[in-house]
Amino acid sequence: MDSLLIAVAVGLAVWLLMRRAVYKRARRQMEMRRQQPGAGADSAPPEGQKSMPRLGVPGTITRAQMAELRALDFEPARQWSREEAQLILDTVIYFRAVIFDETGDENPPLEVQNRLLGFVLTDEELRDAVLEWSLNRTREEEESGRLVLPRDDTYDRVADEVAELWEAGTGDE
Repeated sequence: MDSLLIAVAVGLAVWLLMRRAVYKRARRQMEMRRQQPGAGADSAPPEGQKSMPRLGVPGTITRAQMAELRALDFEPARQWSREEAQLILDTVIYFRAVIFDETGDENPPLEVQNRLLGFVLTDEELRDAVLEWSLNRTREEEESGRLVLPRDDTYDRVADEVAELWEAGTGDE
């Protein structure tokens, strides 16, 4: 009887390991197809449109990140990676702080936020600066309600874009 139970346990373990290996292989092949140019419908942006390079493993966005993005009026996509979602969250926090500093508006229109998100994420220099800023934040800065941003080139470029959007009337509701 003990031998039978051991045989069933070993068989179940082998079956689970084989199933996992097949799943990993299929996932790896799917990722390779996505990385090939022209492989998917959304693999490349339309002509003339910039895009943010992919980061991390697609599909690893957490539920907490999805909830945070929804709270900031952004609809997350399940195919985003944890790193992409965090970069988007950090970017939104950054440009909302710039908007508040420059205009006093705590809740900017979604159109302005979308334009600023595209502006920051498609520019490698700005994207890297926001990523570095987010990695260097302290817990106290995160827990306090207001952020004090360094007045550097990144801030100036984002503030200039905010000013242009407000002058164009996009910032008015």
